[in-house]
Amino acid sequence: MRDIKTFTRDIIKKPPAIFPWVALFHFVMLVYQLWLYSDMPFPSLSWLQPAWLLAYSIAWLFACDMRKWAALLYLGLTMLNLSLYLGFLNMAKQDLYSSPIYLIDVLFSFFILFFYKRFE
Repeated sequence: MRDIKTFTRDIIKKPPAIFPWVALFHFVMLVYQLWLYSDMPFPSLSWLQPAWLLAYSIAWLFACDMRKWAALLYLGLTMLNLSLYLGFLNMAKQDLYSSPIYLIDVLFSFFILFFYKRFE
């Protein structure tokens, strides 16, 4: 088991240069969503947006450690998100149940697919 210092060094040094920047983007968006929904009652459907971003952020953090399971998790989250978005015909349900940055997540999935052979 690695300590936190080694893990932090690995997620910065191991992946291609774009990966830590994308991780920072995910965490900034997560903090923004938490701030945005902070006045909503916690166990409500409006908290699905920050939950999506939390799942994406955790998956991308471990993808920065070049783990194949994290890359597959990120791709799976993206496919689930797109299927939910395209499955709902009502625009209000699309906005409620899917990630707020689903198109950007598709772009980041292409980064993962491009560098997939480097993952362990």
